[in-house]
Amino acid sequence: MAGVEGRYLDPANLHLTLAFIGEWPQDVTACLPGVEMPFDLRLSHIGVFPRAKVLWAGVEPSAALDALAARVRKNLSAAGVPFDPQAFNPHITLARKPVLPDEALLTRIRPDPAVMTVREVCLYQSERRESGMAYTVIGRRSERACGR
Repeated sequence: MAGVEGRYLDPANLHLTLAFIGEWPQDVTACLPGVEMPFDLRLSHIGVFPRAKVLWAGVEPSAALDALAARVRKNLSAAGVPFDPQAFNPHITLARKPVLPDEALLTRIRPDPAVMTVREVCLYQSERRESGMAYTVIGRRSERACGR
């Protein structure tokens, strides 16, 4: 992407994390809320988390997305499931260990216009493999039919 090298994720592994749980021995699918109404997400900008060595695409602010993340976190808390307490920062990881030829390059990169309609919330299990991380859906909740 625009001269940035790194270990890019397989498109099938792209996702947006609402709450990072880590290892937890119990099924938490019941903590997933349904999506009240479908809503759109749009990519806004590119950034890097230097300590984590991650290149990501930011998501435009969205009240519907913020509310969904808040419901997920509230449900996890109520169930006693620990999760990373960092503030919700909606982004999609694109690559790990990015190498930027020029630090100012990030200010010039704009993601292609991309819109995704959110209709469900999924629980993913991540597994480290030789080829990198693989993500498998192990639970999901759709629109209102799933309830809260």
